[in-house]
Amino acid sequence: MQQKIRKIFLSVLPFFAVFIPILLGVPQSAQALERRKLIPVGRTVGVTMDTEGLLVLETGSVVGADNESHEPSKGLLKAGDRILQANGEKQENKEAFMKTIQQSEGKPICLRLERNGRQKEVKITPVLSNTAQTYQIGAWIRDSIQGIGTVTYYDAENGTFGALGHGVYDVDTDDLMVIHGGSVVDTTLEIVKGEKGAAGELIGQVEMQEKLAVIEKNTETGIYGKAAAGVFAGESYPVATKAEVKKGAAVLLSDLEGKDVQAYAIEIESLEKNGGRQHKDMNIRIMDERLLALTGGIVQGMSGSPILQNGRLVGALTHV
Repeated sequence: MQQKIRKIFLSVLPFFAVFIPILLGVPQSAQALERRKLIPVGRTVGVTMDTEGLLVLETGSVVGADNESHEPSKGLLKAGDRILQANGEKQENKEAFMKTIQQSEGKPICLRLERNGRQKEVKITPVLSNTAQTYQIGAWIRDSIQGIGTVTYYDAENGTFGALGHGVYDVDTDDLMVIHGGSVVDTTLEIVKGEKGAAGELIGQVEMQEKLAVIEKNTETGIYGKAAAGVFAGESYPVATKAEVKKGAAVLLSDLEGKDVQAYAIEIESLEKNGGRQHKDMNIRIMDERLLALTGGIVQGMSGSPILQNGRLVGALTHV
């Protein structure tokens, strides 16, 4: 099943990247870092993640059979709530939840929620919609999110990978998404070139059946999971210590040209080695004319592109 997605995992801020020692959470001793080698990937992929529970986006009204406007969820559900159970049963997706609502035939449904880290129970009485002729609770629900990003590294020793370089936040609630799993899938790209004052973007045509890897975690510094050997193949590079990262020439890896991953010239203009703002620790500038001609600079969807300097893996692009 092919599906075109425009949602992209990237914020619009000045050019920033994050040090791999912070991104990966690796030990800070030089000896430990030198022993660890990772494969810098630079492959653009489609990402789909399932929420832990059903995420409430908004509540609204339902026009009932009496032609009156009703708000069954008003004061009971709030944007950002996660519905964990309905009538004592876990709801695997929004389709299952809709089925539960229909089966209620207008009788109250007991929902177990999580709000601000605490669980509570509420009872909501569905209303029969006069227009749709289905029972509704007047709430918009999401069970998954999709987007485009770049795989940063693959660890051949334990079969794990990291991507994006920053966490995935829900676009409606601005909260870091709590997930119970997800997949990395292959994609073909269309590039919308960036212009002055407006970041470009990558639009992906994804093949949902072709799963490349499994996503296990969504964190402030990226998404992480496992992939089979050979999915993200390549040469391994040592991870740099903070002391080894310098201002000056470096390269960014990406497969935006529709072929093998290419190395593009960049310049590390400034460093923040004592902990940057929101994990953003270096300021980079694109120097490569090929990349500038292709994208206009850095576009949304390149988030996670690995950065190499002096034969070491030093960072990943996170914000543009």
